[in-house]
Formats: sequence, C-alpha cells, structure tokens
Amino acid sequence: MSKKIIKKNNDVWWQETIDTPETEYVEENFYVEETLVKNKELIRMEMNLIQLPIFSKNTKRKVNQVVKYFFNSNRDTYITVTPTAGNYIPGETEEKVFIALMQIMKEKGMPKKFIISVTDLRDKLKLNTGRYGNIIKSALLRLAETNYNFKNTMYSSELRGTINKEVSTPILTLEIITLSLKQNEKYRNLYDDKRIKEIYEINISDHFYSNIIQKGYMVYNSRILLEISTSTARTIYMLIEKLRFENLCLKMDIIFLIKRIPLKYDKKNLNSTVKTLEKALKELKDKNLIEDFKIIKESTWEKSEIEIFFHEKSKEEKQQRFFEDRNDFRKLLTETTVSDTEHEMIEDAEIIEKSTPIESTVIVTQEMIDKILGLMPSKARSLKTMPKTIKEAILEYGYTKVESVAIYMKKNKVEKVRAYFIKALENNWCEDEAIVIQTPKKDVLNASEEFLNKDETPKNYERELEYFSALSSGEKEKLQEKVYRAYIEECGQETKIQKLAFNAAKNRLIAEYILKNNLLKSEKPKSVVEEIQKEKDVDLSLIDDINYYTDYISKNIELYRSILNLSEEKIKKIKIETLAELGTKIITKTITLEEINASIVKKLQ
Repeated sequence: MSKKIIKKNNDVWWQETIDTPETEYVEENFYVEETLVKNKELIRMEMNLIQLPIFSKNTKRKVNQVVKYFFNSNRDTYITVTPTAGNYIPGETEEKVFIALMQIMKEKGMPKKFIISVTDLRDKLKLNTGRYGNIIKSALLRLAETNYNFKNTMYSSELRGTINKEVSTPILTLEIITLSLKQNEKYRNLYDDKRIKEIYEINISDHFYSNIIQKGYMVYNSRILLEISTSTARTIYMLIEKLRFENLCLKMDIIFLIKRIPLKYDKKNLNSTVKTLEKALKELKDKNLIEDFKIIKESTWEKSEIEIFFHEKSKEEKQQRFFEDRNDFRKLLTETTVSDTEHEMIEDAEIIEKSTPIESTVIVTQEMIDKILGLMPSKARSLKTMPKTIKEAILEYGYTKVESVAIYMKKNKVEKVRAYFIKALENNWCEDEAIVIQTPKKDVLNASEEFLNKDETPKNYERELEYFSALSSGEKEKLQEKVYRAYIEECGQETKIQKLAFNAAKNRLIAEYILKNNLLKSEKPKSVVEEIQKEKDVDLSLIDDINYYTDYISKNIELYRSILNLSEEKIKKIKIETLAELGTKIITKTITLEEINASIVKKLQ
C-alpha cells in the first residue's frame, strides 16, 4: 500500500511518497478439533485436591468460620481455609463445579485462563433446577474468594515434593464479564443464546495449574466423579486410587482414613463415623468402582482396620486412563503450539512423556538401585549417572517395569546402556518381556512356546527385516496383523500367553512370514537402510531402533505439513533424504533427536 504525505517547505509545496507494506492479518486457530481428544471425560485432578481437605465434608458449615487442619503433633504442618466475609468455605457443590471446570478446561485445550458461561457448567453438572444460575455463580465466587494457607503441606510438581514454607493462594481467580457493557462487545458473539447476560473468565492459580500440567496430578473419569452422590464417597474413591498404587487390595487403619477424608473424629461417637464410611464404601461397591470391602474390628474402633478390594481389570483401566489422557495432551499441545505459544508447556510435555503419577508415593532404597544395577549389563556399573537414572525411573515407572527393562537389556547385550534404558522405558520395548523370559512351569507350556522353540538355529534375516523397515507405517501395521493372525492360527488358540509369546518373537516371526510368502519378490524399492548397511550380520534388536526413529522422523515432518503447505511428494522426499543422511548413525545407535530435528529443518529451507 502506498501512502502519500504532502508537506509544505519554504512556501514551496512538495510531496513525498512513502511506500509501506500491505497490512497483514494473521489468523490462528487455537480451538481443539474434537477428533484430537480420545476421551473427553478424562480429567486431571491436582494432587493437593486429592490428598488434602480442600473441600469440606461438613454439611453444617458456618458463615465466617475459618477452618485449620493440622497434620502433625508439632502443629507446624497445616492448612488454613479462610472464606470471604459473610460466606463459608467450599464444600461438595464447589467440588463438583471444580470437576466440571476441569472437564471444560480440557475441551478447550488445557489453557490456564478460559471463558465459560453458566449454561456450560449447568450442562456438565446436569442441573435441572431453575436456580442453577445462582447455585453456580455462588460456587464460583466461593472458589475464587476462599484463601488457602499451606504450611509445609502443598505438593509441588516442580520440586517433586512438598513446599517447605508457607504458601497462600486461592484455587482460582474469577472475573465476571457483563455482556451488555460496551467494552465487552467482543464477547457477545461467543454465545448464540441471547439469554446469557454474563460470562465468567476463570484463571486457575499458578500452583494448582503447574501441578495439573506437569505430573502433580492423577487422571479420573469426570462422569464417574460427578455421578458419585456424596462428597465423602468421592473423596474416598480418589484417595484410594492414589494410595493403592497398582495393588488389588488396600489395607489401612480406619482412623487414618477418617482423618484423611476428613470426617468428624469424636472418640465417644466413632461408631457413627464408621457408619458414614460404610455407607460411602457401599456406594462405591454398588457403582462397581471397588469389588468389596471389609472392616476388621478386634477390639476398639481406634485399633480397627479396613480392607478394600479392587477388580482385576481396575489396574489396566487405571493405566489406560493415564495413557489416554497423556496422548490427548500431546495432541492438544501440538494443536496449540504452532506459533511457539505457551512455549513452557513444551518443556512440561517432555516431562510428561516419561512420567506416570501412579507411583508418586514409592520410596526408592539403595538396595533397590543396587539390585537393578546387578541385573543390567556390566557396563552399567561403570556409569556414574546410572544410579540416579535408575532412581528417577523407579519413581516414574515403578520398580517392576524397571526390573523388566534391566533383564531385557542384559538379555539383548545392550552396549549404550543409559540411552537404551531410557528409550526402552519410554517406548515399552520390553512390555511383558519379564513374564516371557522367566522359566515357565510345565503346565504353562503350550503350543505358543513349542512354536517359538521349534527352530533354535539362528538365521540371518537381513533382507527381510530391511524390507519391513522400508514399509510405511500403515503397511507395517497391516503386515504385522497378518503375521499375528497366521501365528494364532498355527497355535490353534488366542490367549494372553500367545500374545506375550508373539511380542517376544515378533521380529523373527515377521521375517519368517516375509520369507515364507516371497514378499521380497514384490520388488519393493530398496530402503535407505539397505543401501547404507555394510555389515552382513544384522542385530535383530536394531529393528526396534530403526522403527522408532523412522516413526519419529515421519511425525516430525508431519508437523510442518499444514504450516508450510507441503505436498505428499515433498514430504516423501524429505523422509528419504533424512534417512539417507542419518541411516548409519541410526543403525550404530549414535544418533540424537537434536540431529534429526536439525536435519529436517535444513531440508525444509
């Protein structure tokens, strides 16, 4: 656009033309496609809200009543809950509203600040009363205006432990936006319902948001939480899901549970409090959230215990919730960081990549670390950083999984110990491996193991595995499915043992299938790996590395597809050139993700 400016100088008129570039309007979509989120009902509940009395269970709360919860006899570890003048502390309604807010926050892409209407919350809470507007607004104000003072009690994901000082904060802050005001005109088009007179801007407080984004959280199904009828039952459910780790039975003192909820503790009337516990646990049992429970009383209630039993499938369901939520978060992150917005969240996502909150209460001992080191290849014991790496891995993945990886590494004679250890944990390379390599009992031996052991002579499957590596991700999945079906047909049955055995010998089975069915004659173009491979003998375990990096390169390039409007031909060319350049390093396990990223960026220019 050219802009002419006329100026007068010494009574002589002259004009100067200043060329300026056209005004550029940039639009970026930060909404989240529905297809990105696998399970919209999964939410992250911040760790402090699970294990601390943030929401009162007292149905007879009083106006202007400040409540202080002590957690030790020295009275230097506590929480003080202070309501605003003329109000009372948050309870069950506020808890439900907060759960609904977490669901809406996820649907909006996990922003710290977001806008909602009263009808948004009404629909999530399934409120049928005509008073829903007053109920929700009062609850939001109570959440925003109540102050929490934590003394040596607030958990911090950044510190991976409790903050050893005093922290004063609300759960969230609230701004009420009146749509009729002229300065709020930009908000009017957000909602079609003209009956909505005001909307709410929610801003989750820093301490709580940091935990939700990083690993100071646990994953629950919001629908299940909201369908639990009482706050006591809901708190018990969230608490025992944390405390049980992956166990199917949790045993604890009744007094411990009463104080952690917390319920009224009166030595003279404990029987009444225990009945409240029983009623809450019965609801969880009726809703199939626990299998059963048993109260063990041999003398007084103060010396009694409670046992809670969980369904066999609950362990898998718990892990599934976590992984589904983690994958959803990755997709949300990809969608909302096109222009490096919220860059800090990328660093948080890298932490989430390796973390699971399920074992946050595990205490790692030196004995555990030494045992893992003893199971690893001898080279691990010469690395000074290995003990710390093992400790962090146990905290994030659990001792059982780390032990399995250690056994897996020694079995496969891994050389780059630390790098392989981390990648194996991140990508579940040894999933179920420990079960397979243990010496089985005779009555467990079946067609699967006979099939795996019928030919013990090692073969060189170099060409077959390189053929498999050259396939696209979709082609690999289809071929693997065919191999699995052929394997099951030969076994004559499909059980968990067959699945475990197949995973243990997957590479060999795929290679044998390719050889048996003459797939090499299909004249698939030679892969880059085949062109650069110089050694005659191929380490079959390398195929996992090759697949991992091939997929990583593909996903990395895909990120730029829409931004740079890349054609399929261009994408394919970049993939081939990147593999050609880095193939040798991939095979020798000397590649880094930074090198891959740099290579791709260079080829995009």
